[in-house]
Amino acid sequence: MQSNIQNLDGILDQSLKIAARAIAVVAFPALILVGYRNLFLDFVPYHQAFLTVCYGLFVFLGFGKIKSNRVRFYSLVLIFFSLFIAAGLRNSSIIFVDVFLILACGLMAFKFTGPLVIMSGTIATILLLLLVPETFLPDGEVYSSIIGVHISCLTLSFVLIFAIRNVVDQYQNFYLKEIEQNKSLIEKNKTSYDLVAEAQESSEAEKTKLKIAAYSLASQMELTKGLLERTDKKKNRSQVDYIRDRILDVSFNLSKISETGNYISNDTETLTIQDLSHILEKFTHAYESFLDEKDLKVEVETSSVSEVGYGIPLGSLKVMLHHLIFYCYESYEPKELKFEFSEGRQSQTMREVQLTVLASTTVDLENLKLSHFNRIMESKLNFETGAPHTNLIKAVLSSLPGSIKATLIGNKVRMDVVFWVELGEAN
Repeated sequence: MQSNIQNLDGILDQSLKIAARAIAVVAFPALILVGYRNLFLDFVPYHQAFLTVCYGLFVFLGFGKIKSNRVRFYSLVLIFFSLFIAAGLRNSSIIFVDVFLILACGLMAFKFTGPLVIMSGTIATILLLLLVPETFLPDGEVYSSIIGVHISCLTLSFVLIFAIRNVVDQYQNFYLKEIEQNKSLIEKNKTSYDLVAEAQESSEAEKTKLKIAAYSLASQMELTKGLLERTDKKKNRSQVDYIRDRILDVSFNLSKISETGNYISNDTETLTIQDLSHILEKFTHAYESFLDEKDLKVEVETSSVSEVGYGIPLGSLKVMLHHLIFYCYESYEPKELKFEFSEGRQSQTMREVQLTVLASTTVDLENLKLSHFNRIMESKLNFETGAPHTNLIKAVLSSLPGSIKATLIGNKVRMDVVFWVELGEAN
């Protein structure tokens, strides 16, 4: 159910816009005629300049793009009051200019109370009576009598003012009543819409999580399969250990999905930066063996000598490192990948960990698209980046929380990864 009742301010503003346009069109010939009189006969250029400014305001208020309803309304009220005073002074008369007073007070009645409107009109009338004597009097008539009769006639405009106020009050009451009647229905519709939207969003989010989890596990299993095919168990004992470790990682990730429904684990281990670097250095050996046809060298190091342990989300970092390596391998075709961990800022309970990734690219620099990579990784809308590896990198960074930014330094792509971990104790 939709209400066709429109807001009073909108109706009034639209009406005033049309009225200002009509005045601008109709008043143009009058402005030319009075301009001839003011400039060439009576020589009052200041009065003509004032009238021209008023006309220009009518044109602007009628045809200009004004976003505020209040600007149009108050401007027209002030223009009519100004015309009442200025035209009264120019003609030394109140009788022939009181139409401007009635228009100004009639407009005020739409937004102000009756007493305030009457008081404003009375003040303007008294001010003009004190400034100029009435010059347009019939022969033999007394000034005070004519002015008294005319002012009495002006009081009839009170009927117009109170009629406008009555219409406005009735409309507002009707409008508010209509809105109140529809309020409960609107709230119900809004609640239903929000529930449907939330359900759809939740469903899509779960599908996305499942897709990226499945891709990540498939990617890690592909790595394990490749290592197994290249392994001679008698000669390459270390490679067998790599395979065992990778199977344990995949098994751990699968157990987390079955336990919590989440692929990316929030579990942490208390490690120093040196410990973390050593574990991930061993973790990356498998990639050199798997990608040996491309002669890729992967290094993990740190300059940290701190003995302070931190709550490191090791499982999440392994997932991110796996997809970082493959993303860099597929996008930049590097001969060498270097990962360096360091410590950054510290708060009372958290420590910033910085990971710098350097990839010596052999790809044409124009095809790197680093700005696109930064844009999709900075977006907080969802994990859909357009590529599976970047989906996983973004998902891990969102859970840490952390950020990544890629820049070009010579022929090397540098990625700065920053994330926060909880402070531990010194060993």
